[in-house]
Amino acid sequence: MLTLFRKIRQKLLTQNKVTQYLIYAIGEIFLVVIGILIALQINNWNEEKKKTAQMITNIKSISEDIRTDINEIQKANQTLRKQVEAAQNIIPIMESKERLITDSLEFIMDFNAFTSTPIIASQATTWDFLNSSGVVSEFPDAELLKLLQEYYSSYNSIVTNFTNSGNPVRLELRELKYELFTDSEHRKFFPTTSPKAPSIEVYNSIFSDERILPLCRFIGSTANYFQNSFSSVENKGENIIEYIREKYKE
Repeated sequence: MLTLFRKIRQKLLTQNKVTQYLIYAIGEIFLVVIGILIALQINNWNEEKKKTAQMITNIKSISEDIRTDINEIQKANQTLRKQVEAAQNIIPIMESKERLITDSLEFIMDFNAFTSTPIIASQATTWDFLNSSGVVSEFPDAELLKLLQEYYSSYNSIVTNFTNSGNPVRLELRELKYELFTDSEHRKFFPTTSPKAPSIEVYNSIFSDERILPLCRFIGSTANYFQNSFSSVENKGENIIEYIREKYKE
């Protein structure tokens, strides 16, 4: 092709057809410019295609992160559910004058359930990367972006609240447990796969220490609150996973 263009230019020059040569030269330049523009457009299209593919990969990665979050939430809610049930079982006994325990093993296991401290770690690896790198500003899906912002705002808020106000009280009761019970009595019901009811001194310690009942009340109340809050965050996460599954199918 270049050889053909060169021959045409030489022929026009030898024939002194300057005007036609200039027109031809301008046309040749125009074709070169058009070729460059087309090449740039193809390159831009390829780059956009790569960016779109990478963003879809990131979106699917976010879905996996949220699925991990949900698994952690469900584990935490299992513990909180046990604490809600424990509060319903033993707080009325602790508040009563008779303090009548019908099942001593169940009572002590419920009491011990109050000392469990669920630890929830955020798995927002991809979301944090998109925010820190500024890529989130180029997020292609406004609806999904809004859902993600609401989810992570709710998730971080409830996890921080639980970590700062829920777990410290549970840890405080755990420390009291080790203070009030002898090691030999404590090992009868925790940690063991075959728990036994401890001696009456353990129950007397629970009833006589004025610090115990307020802590149990607080734990029972917060267990109910945080269980509902975590369930709400879980529902938001499930909605996002379903949205991504439907919109970003292979």
